[in-house]
Amino acid sequence: MPSVEIDGKVMPLLHVSQLRSLLGLPGEGAGDTVRTAWDAVAILDAWLTELRALPPEAIDAPTPSRGRSLRNLTVNVFHPFELLPGAWERGEFPWEPELDPEREAALPGREMLVGFAEEALAGWRLFLAAEGDAIGEADPVVSSPRGEIAWSALVASQRWHAAFHQRQLERTLELWGRPRAGTFTVESLADLDLPTEVF
Repeated sequence: MPSVEIDGKVMPLLHVSQLRSLLGLPGEGAGDTVRTAWDAVAILDAWLTELRALPPEAIDAPTPSRGRSLRNLTVNVFHPFELLPGAWERGEFPWEPELDPEREAALPGREMLVGFAEEALAGWRLFLAAEGDAIGEADPVVSSPRGEIAWSALVASQRWHAAFHQRQLERTLELWGRPRAGTFTVESLADLDLPTEVF
């Protein structure tokens, strides 16, 4: 997780907008939060398509992403989307990725992991359908263990995060010589600004 040191204090960051705020610079505005949120649905759908097609042994094999398994990456990608509806409703986003190993341990086996991801995606999709355009019309500030962040920036950061790891999943399958189950690629989404490096 990126961080910045200001006046001797290290502050973790979720999104570049937090750095702008810390430096007293103007923000970029909410942008199209509704589109960004639905982009995330497409990314999570694509992830699940690949996950369902993999044999159990592939899910726990180390990947080039610092040796992290696809089980670990799945928990890391999907858990924030379990938390986002609460961030909108209560203004709190208690995402602590350092606890992902505990979450993984509670999801032994392939079916439990797939079920967890399906449930997280279903909850996010239902939330978006219920709230509609409201999530793009207001931009409340949300508190997190990594500081305060505007709702729009939080959604954008989690779309970026999911896309970054989706690209790693796609590349990992290629390196393993496994055919893709789906055709979606994150390059089909607008304004992601992913780095050239995949791992």
